[in-house]
Amino acid sequence: MSIKMIATDLDQTLLMSDKNISSFTKNILNACKQQGILITFATARTEIDCKSYAEEINPDAIVSSRGLLVKAGEDTISRFTLNVETTNKIILSCLEQSNVRYILAFTVKGTFTNIPADEHNTIWGKCNPEMYTDFSNGLDYEAYDIVAEIFDDATANIIAALFSMIDVKKISGQHWFSFGVKNANKSINKFDGIKSLATHFNIDLEDIVAFGDDFCDVEMLRGCGIGVAVDNAIDEVKNVADFICDSNDDDGVAKWISERIRYATY
Repeated sequence: MSIKMIATDLDQTLLMSDKNISSFTKNILNACKQQGILITFATARTEIDCKSYAEEINPDAIVSSRGLLVKAGEDTISRFTLNVETTNKIILSCLEQSNVRYILAFTVKGTFTNIPADEHNTIWGKCNPEMYTDFSNGLDYEAYDIVAEIFDDATANIIAALFSMIDVKKISGQHWFSFGVKNANKSINKFDGIKSLATHFNIDLEDIVAFGDDFCDVEMLRGCGIGVAVDNAIDEVKNVADFICDSNDDDGVAKWISERIRYATY
């Protein structure tokens, strides 16, 4: 097979734990671009939260908000949001449950959270909350999804059952759930975004290699031609991967690519 696109998660995959991209990784991705290989970010971050990394790497496409927004350059390929009314109803339903702690609203204007960020909690590296609010006055923006720390699956399912067109899925660790819109009554994930980009760029899924570490990467690692888990990935991701590379702090993604970039074939 020939590699025509590299789709990579950001946090704990392409990014080191200090949230930087190493010079080695930048050089390898630039070499890929010079060979005509497309670079795609596939991340849980919102488009706004990807901005600094996009300026560094200049990817050909970005799948953000776990697949709910897909852009190739300035062209929007697909976009799914919760309307303002539904956004606020989901937030209120979360607030009413005793087993819910953190609530994050990933909106078109940035990320809101109901509790000041705990810098020692690794989830904040992924959510990158910008604005604190108790949500008592609601929000005036559409949201891509609402993410909540919920301490039992039953509570998450109770909230989801209140909304017929809302999808709930576990996204990170043991207690984090995402509430987002469905498309044609189906869940939307990063792999849906990758598929739409494959159509847009007229390339086969078999010619895409995907890198990831967490729950929301499982579908794209399973569905793309080659799926690669970083060494620090959770077991659920490693179990579906074709390869396991070094960790994010050891330039795992770039090293795996560099071993093959000379020929760009497998």
